Amino acid sequence: MSKTAPDQLLVLREFRLNGADSTGLIERIVAIRRPGNGSAVPLLTSVDDPRDVATLRTVADQDSKDADHEERAALAPFVESWRPPKWYQPRVAEDAQAPPRYYRMAVTESGINDVERDIPAPPQPDPAEPQATSPIALLWIGAPVGTHAGLLILVGHSREAPVGRDSSGWPLPLSRELGVRIYEGVGSTIDSRGKGTEGQSRKN
Repeated sequence: MSKTAPDQLLVLREFRLNGADSTGLIERIVAIRRPGNGSAVPLLTSVDDPRDVATLRTVADQDSKDADHEERAALAPFVESWRPPKWYQPRVAEDAQAPPRYYRMAVTESGINDVERDIPAPPQPDPAEPQATSPIALLWIGAPVGTHAGLLILVGHSREAPVGRDSSGWPLPLSRELGVRIYEGVGSTIDSRGKGTEGQSRKN
């Protein structure tokens, strides 16, 4: 994944599948690199319902639609319904050299954000303090374009995805009441042609 340019936008697309992506077909379609697409993360799946999924990538502007049309056409036979796409202005876009192995994302339309105030960069760890066992490899925070309400937070971890559904650290009952949608995904084992990487397997 390349470094996120400050003048790029984050575009979020959420959709509901006809059935859970048990074979990884939807993941492979999303993983194909298409002209016009910038940095992207693997397919993200709702922690509440595996039929609810999301894609997140960078684009040059809101008119970058050609790649989206191609991907949407490929996904159409497997999609029950689409949410309207949402564009976010990056407030924090920090990427490590190594791609993350596990992602978690939270999206909300509630809350009011002060767009005039800069969000400081994440503090650097103190060498004298014990280091976390799961260092963050990516952090994207986006404020929605056209409104002060809402926020998108994507965190990429260097560790492997937890076995099974791990809701620790996510206040799920409270999040549902507040309208926060939470997704997770594993680091891509798929190359730019949509084929699995040899020697690796997809985790569900």
